[in-house]
Amino acid sequence: MALFAIEYFYDSTAAEKMDEVRPDHRAHLRDLHSQGIVKLVGSWVNDSQPGALIAVEAESGEDALAVLAEDPFFLAGFITSRKVHQWNVIIGEIA
Repeated sequence: MALFAIEYFYDSTAAEKMDEVRPDHRAHLRDLHSQGIVKLVGSWVNDSQPGALIAVEAESGEDALAVLAEDPFFLAGFITSRKVHQWNVIIGEIA
């Protein structure tokens, strides 16, 4: 298993619609976190391109993206693109 950082890039015109789906989005990610698959989640603050970063433990980048394929934000089309990076953590621990 490896750790992958997935960048989400959100549709900047969908903020109000995203608020309606946000509780389901967060519940889905919390469930993956409780399973030990998602390690951390956070959104950008005051960024010109709204988005988020999610750390996922998976066998490959493709598997990491597949884990997030059922995210309600993704299913609703609010995520305009996703970028995956294998992440070599140098300092700190991800349990």
